[in-house]
Amino acid sequence: MSYALRVGAWVLTSMLGAAAMGCSVSPGIETGETESAATAEATVVFHGNWTTEVRGTLERGRRLRVLYSADRAKCTATAYGNPAWSVLAYYRWNGGDVRTVQVAGFRSDPTAPEPGIDLDRTGELEMWFQNTDRYGCMQWDSAYGKNYKFTIGENASAPGWVGNASYAIERQTCNGMPCAGSWKSLENGFLYETWARQRAAVRQAGFEVWKAGVTDFDNPELWRQLDVQVHRRYVGEQAFRTEYVSFDGRWGNNAHYAIDLRALDPFQWPNGANIRTKADCPTFRITRDATGNYAEAELELYFTVNGQELRPAQGGTFRGKYQDYLGNFAVCTQ
Repeated sequence: MSYALRVGAWVLTSMLGAAAMGCSVSPGIETGETESAATAEATVVFHGNWTTEVRGTLERGRRLRVLYSADRAKCTATAYGNPAWSVLAYYRWNGGDVRTVQVAGFRSDPTAPEPGIDLDRTGELEMWFQNTDRYGCMQWDSAYGKNYKFTIGENASAPGWVGNASYAIERQTCNGMPCAGSWKSLENGFLYETWARQRAAVRQAGFEVWKAGVTDFDNPELWRQLDVQVHRRYVGEQAFRTEYVSFDGRWGNNAHYAIDLRALDPFQWPNGANIRTKADCPTFRITRDATGNYAEAELELYFTVNGQELRPAQGGTFRGKYQDYLGNFAVCTQ
């Protein structure tokens, strides 16, 4: 055991179970193993004979399922005929912050999504387990304090590098495209106001991708080898929308991808033409700018290339603010 109980844990439901009087309990790997292994991208099995088995490739971008045999648990009390015990997996990446996920025992909601660990980085994934029951029994399973360690590699399809998120809102063009010096970093967001809507000739946001043997030549199979998507929503919306991003051209050995900011403009005519009351307003949030004369809506977005995310350096999402005359949108700001 290498971590104190003071950890503030987030707990998910058990991944093995059979329904029993409104709750469920892991019946042991012999019952749950086949189904979980079939649906998981990668699986690690902690067998009842104290051996460990890895199924599938442990690489970034996959989801890891943890199968923990009930035969390893020693604290297995019951209460009123129901299971009153659980097994909690502690895990951390590269010696960092500790998180938890329940892997066996009592399950309060059998219909809840089965838990797992997102392999969203590379390096060492370290695990150990705590088995407890309601009567105070507690047992640690940590390979005698060494913990169980797994090496997570890079996904073979992952790009070698993704970056330089930028935007260009300009009137001047070079051969119909943004000029080289017109691109600005997307880290601090963009403002798409009435001048951009009425006068700008180019309105794009883009980024670069490099992958050896894929982006460094005029590759007719590029569209097959790189799955490039944008995920976007306006502030106030719950879900992100996902769309493919178009290849914009080769920049040296990199592939440049770009989206049309005009196509995402929530104030573009005829949007708003039929707004008369607040009930007609869109579901996203519309506010007034500091002067009170313009309506604003904020866009959140990030990109993925073969599942690898491109986000701002500080995390979160890239942001851009769309702005237009109040007009019919005034009622939406009240």
